[in-house]
This record gives sequence, C-alpha cells and structure tokens, in this order.
Amino acid sequence: MNLKSDCLSCLLNQSLRVAKNLNFDEKTAKNMMQVASESIANYGEVSPPVAAADLYPKLASFSDGNDVYKTLKELSTVEALKLLPSVESKVHSVLDAIKAAVAGNVIDFATPNHFDLNTEFEKVFETSFAIDHSEEFLKKLEEVKSFMIIGDNVGEHVFDKLLLEAITERYPNISLYYAVRGRPIINDVTLLEANELGIDEVATVVDSGVPTPGLDYDYASEDFMKLYRSMDLVIAKGMGNYECLEAVKDKRIFHLFKVKCDVVAHDVGEALGSLIFMQNKLA
Repeated sequence: MNLKSDCLSCLLNQSLRVAKNLNFDEKTAKNMMQVASESIANYGEVSPPVAAADLYPKLASFSDGNDVYKTLKELSTVEALKLLPSVESKVHSVLDAIKAAVAGNVIDFATPNHFDLNTEFEKVFETSFAIDHSEEFLKKLEEVKSFMIIGDNVGEHVFDKLLLEAITERYPNISLYYAVRGRPIINDVTLLEANELGIDEVATVVDSGVPTPGLDYDYASEDFMKLYRSMDLVIAKGMGNYECLEAVKDKRIFHLFKVKCDVVAHDVGEALGSLIFMQNKLA
C-alpha cells in the first residue's frame, strides 16, 4: 500500500512527536522538522514503512543514539507486564490469546490516533472482529507443522508471547517462529526486546533484517526469506506489516491489528478502532 496524502502529514506529526520525546530545544526541533519536511516532500510511490525507514534515521541523527523511543519502549514493556496476570486469567483458548494479542496492538507511537491499553483489555474479549477469519485460521492451525508471527511493537510483544504459549500448549508439535525488525525503528520489536522478554523460550526468534516498520520483502535478508517462505502459516501483526503485505497475494498470511488511522480504515472498509483478523487478499 503506497503513501496517501494523509500519510505525509502523519509522518510530519511523527517527527514532531520524536522531537518532543527527546526534549529538544526549539532550535534543534525546528532544524529536525525542516529536515523531515524536505524528506517527506520527496517521497514518491512507496509504502509508509519504506518512507519511515528513510525518515527515522534522519531524525535519530539529531540525538545521541539510533533508538529514539528506547525509554518509552522499556516503559511499554513494564506496563504490559503489569497487565499480564489479569489478561492471562481470561485466556482459555487460542482464540482468547489472539484477542489478547490484538489488544496489545494499541501500543503504537507511529499512528495519529491513540488508545488506552487498560481500556482495550477491559472490552476486547467481548468485542467482535470487524473482519473475522478466525475460523479459517484455526482450521489451518490444526493442519500445519510450522507457524510464524511477524512482530510489531514493543509492549505488544508481551501478548504475542502469550499467543505463542497458547498455541504450543494446544499444538505442541508445531514449530513456532517469531520475526523481528533488523534495527530499531519507531517502537518496533527487535531481537533485543524479544530475547529480554524470553520469547526465545517458546519460539525461535528470527531477525528479518528489515529496517522498515513492516515486513518489506525487498529489505529482508536472504536467510530470513528462505525461512519465511517455508512457513505453513503466518500472522502479521499491526498496520505496518499490513501496509507491506496486503498486496502480496499469499493465503498463508493472516493480518491481526487494530485500525488506528483513516487510510487503513478506508483500505479495509472498516471503522477507525475496529479489530481486524483477516486472511491476506488473493485478488
């Protein structure tokens, strides 16, 4: 899915949020926003994640490191872990764990609309998916030998681990994999956060190699793509992965996310705030 006009203003707003998060003085913030504006004005027919992969290193160059949301990612994990015991008590099936995983998708620093994590978990188990292909997914899960989650955001990954645990408990013979970004980008999960959480205790954690906040095949490593193509079934978490993968026509992929912007809402034909669990389009 290529950039729309709304995406350009979103990228500019993201840049401003980065400046505020890093507590830049006014001069530095204005200089950074100027660089961001010039970059955003020149983006052509690329997906939002590809544009972000170009933009965020430029924003990070104004700071001392390459991870502009490092502290907030750590806090997101802490807050998610506080909620985990109460969420675990409500998970009695793989479908329940899928609901927990999609509720975690609200932890996103790249979207114009923000949702409260506590509120999401209060209502998610009683909320229906606006697009619901869970029956097809669960049917396929009965038959497969390998399964991969393409991760999205830090904090959210706490509930991805819960989903992996639910699957391995119900289907102990399935080989499980968890794919992460190749470097820090926005608040997306990397090897560092996945292994700190212990996802490697329940699944094989793999570095996709991508610098994009979504799995763009052109940026993924050859080793990852070889493994990825061998998977029987895939859940792609979040809108960034949807923006990269919605057009690849691969029936193995199921998208799991909360609609957090008008562009994606229009693309899937559902309202802002809707929960989506849909098999990848084949036409």
